[in-house]
Amino acid sequence: MSIALAIALVLCLAAAAASLRHALRWRRLSAQGRPPAWRLAAILLLQFACAALLFATLLPPGRTIDESRLVVMTADTDADDARQATQGDAILIALPEAGTDAATAAGARAMPDLATALRMHPRAGSLHVLGGGLEARDLDAARSLPVTFEPPPLPPGLVELDAPARVASGGVLQVSGRVHDAADARLELLDPAGAVQDRAIPDDDGRFQLQALVRASGPAVYRLRLRGQVEAEADIPVDAKPGDRARLLLLAGAPGPEPKYLRRWASDAGLQLRSQMALGGGVTLGDAPLAFDAETLSGFDLLIVDERAWAGLDANARSAVLAAVDGGLGLMLRITGRPDAATRDALRQLGFALGDADPVLEADVVLEAARVADTDDAASASAAGPDIGDTGVPALARQPHPILAPGSVSLLDDASGTSLARWRPSGRGRIAVWNLDHSYRLVLTGHGQRHARLWSEATGTLARAGAGRQPRFEGIARAGRRVALCDFEPGTLLVTDDGTRTHPLHDPAAGGCAAVWPARSGWYRVGEGGAAPLLYVHPAEALPGLAAQARQEATLRLARAKATTPRPRHGEEEAATTHRFGSRTVDGDAFALDSGSSDTGPRWPWFLAWLLAAGLLWWLERSAHRTSGTGRIAAARP
Repeated sequence: MSIALAIALVLCLAAAAASLRHALRWRRLSAQGRPPAWRLAAILLLQFACAALLFATLLPPGRTIDESRLVVMTADTDADDARQATQGDAILIALPEAGTDAATAAGARAMPDLATALRMHPRAGSLHVLGGGLEARDLDAARSLPVTFEPPPLPPGLVELDAPARVASGGVLQVSGRVHDAADARLELLDPAGAVQDRAIPDDDGRFQLQALVRASGPAVYRLRLRGQVEAEADIPVDAKPGDRARLLLLAGAPGPEPKYLRRWASDAGLQLRSQMALGGGVTLGDAPLAFDAETLSGFDLLIVDERAWAGLDANARSAVLAAVDGGLGLMLRITGRPDAATRDALRQLGFALGDADPVLEADVVLEAARVADTDDAASASAAGPDIGDTGVPALARQPHPILAPGSVSLLDDASGTSLARWRPSGRGRIAVWNLDHSYRLVLTGHGQRHARLWSEATGTLARAGAGRQPRFEGIARAGRRVALCDFEPGTLLVTDDGTRTHPLHDPAAGGCAAVWPARSGWYRVGEGGAAPLLYVHPAEALPGLAAQARQEATLRLARAKATTPRPRHGEEEAATTHRFGSRTVDGDAFALDSGSSDTGPRWPWFLAWLLAAGLLWWLERSAHRTSGTGRIAAARP
């Protein structure tokens, strides 16, 4: 039972009891002593009227709200469109991104943010967003109202960009994204020295992918260059630390050019490598032999072993390796010769199998041609290294048996799409079978970068995962704009190159993120000490296409969410929604009333009416009492 119903029931019972008392008293009086019938009727009617007026005083009924539509001008809003959208009871406001000239031309009232506009117009029932969309600071304030938004066309150029903030030393930097309305576009990825590392031409949807080998440790800024009818450049910051190096253990059944160039690649990439190559008779070449136990294997991230070296391990060593794989170690078994019964047994132990020989696979392996496009810039091609300008890839070797494993994933394909290596999960680690040999020919034929990328990608996929999540910015960070800092330890400082410190406020209710406003562009250190991770802040006007895309997507998500959320009916209570983001707390009902159609009316008119009715009832009851008393005295006289 609701409170309103309980109050109404109590008042009705009280009015009924009082009316019954008056009716019984009226019947007990003699005919000469009874007051007039109209007086009794008035008293009974006023009893229920007082009860009703008291209920209206305690719980005043709702009144109709004259809702208005708030038209919001954002970035790139046309003044004529804003005037046409303002019709009827619409109120036109302009946020700072709209610009002073556009706001003046449209006759809009300038507002510092949307929350201020909603506090000044609490009767607003809906939002109509014009232009490019709402900034991050206005999204929380807009969640309490229905939002209408029709995004304009994106500007031509780069509108999506995805690149990791950190890459292990010796790893591969993978850059992908999308360009919009950029005909004849060509993209180039340049290293910090300005040498072209990769080129690509967008597909029909405008998407592209580039990659470059990260050799040196420390912070570096790569460059993404868009050429064609639309030209633009973007910074690609990368923080590679020596501590990010993968720890490799290489076991080979015999010396040869393949393990030799694997050792050279690991050395050039700055990886921690220990290798052992069997010479026969119990003699090994390379580093000192290791004990295959849990403690030793925990010091490595990836074990690369060929079938002959695997067969040379005893049962205890193999069991220790498999136990280490379940704990996170990566394992790659290289097939370098025609598989015999021992090799097939080893594969079955690892959860793999080899199919029957396929005549199609008898031919030499041809990898997919390098993705570096032909260029008329000969200087850039020569500066980029031997891979640029020569897309021919030498033929490599493999065994003509397909790799079979349920639930496995392809790690490497040839030019025809046939899988050359596959991996499957095992506990917290990964096990792969590598059916590719003679990859060293890539180095001998001038494709050293291709060889490095081949093994870097495999190592990055199979090696033990990092210890934990690193601090990161949510999206593209720009100077002077709010950005979310996530996955940082509470109490961590954000320090600039000049020593300026910021104290982000950790908020568990916001997914462990905090809102920060970096004042300047450049590198920021998250924490104290030289080993603290680095994050990069772009200049305020950098990447305009990405900013426009982010605003549109955020506003569209908000509009779709409100469109699918049913609005409460009149009389239903809706709990106030609290939105937390970093150190900022926003109450949804603090900015605007609920967008329903009613509001609580004033109490004082109902109180005055109740007071008047109660006074009249009191007078009637007193006068009736005096009349009935006088009649009884007169009737008793002789």
